[in-house]
Amino acid sequence: MKSTTLRRSNITREKVAMMEALNRYNRQHQEEDFYKSQNKTRELDVLWQSFGVRPQRSEKAPQVYFVTGLVFGVIITLVITTVLSLLINLSTPKDDMAVPAKKSVVAETNSKIAFIPADSTAVKPAVSAVRNQEYTVKAGDTLESIVIRFYGSFDMRKVNAIQEANKMANPNALSIGQKLIIPMN
Repeated sequence: MKSTTLRRSNITREKVAMMEALNRYNRQHQEEDFYKSQNKTRELDVLWQSFGVRPQRSEKAPQVYFVTGLVFGVIITLVITTVLSLLINLSTPKDDMAVPAKKSVVAETNSKIAFIPADSTAVKPAVSAVRNQEYTVKAGDTLESIVIRFYGSFDMRKVNAIQEANKMANPNALSIGQKLIIPMN
């Protein structure tokens, strides 16, 4: 190196000499290591050949395992769903078996049973009595809770029917002790 370059880099001559010696040392040992490693690889090759070890087959790619698992999963799912659908179909009664065969009118007349039709006027008052019930409003009652109590579930048509039967303008304006007519048709 030139002295001007040394002055600019602030490296002393001792440091330069030490770096050059280190460089020579590394070159010598690299050559020795190279020859040693070549000898070791030859020895290992001979050992492997004497054991008769064959190179292993390359393993399958992960995509092969994924696709195989996917196919088996679809097949198993189809088998399970068909088995379940067959079990459900076997456990439910068929319509043909559930409905009894109708007897013919001819067979009934042969057994000397006479059917007398009911009087239509006698049936109507009984039905009309069932159609309407009266309910007294209690504390905490709402029109929705009354509908659920009488009909079993909430239905807006039932709320409207109760409003029309009682001529109510506001379904939220109930008072305790008020009598409501509940249509039961």
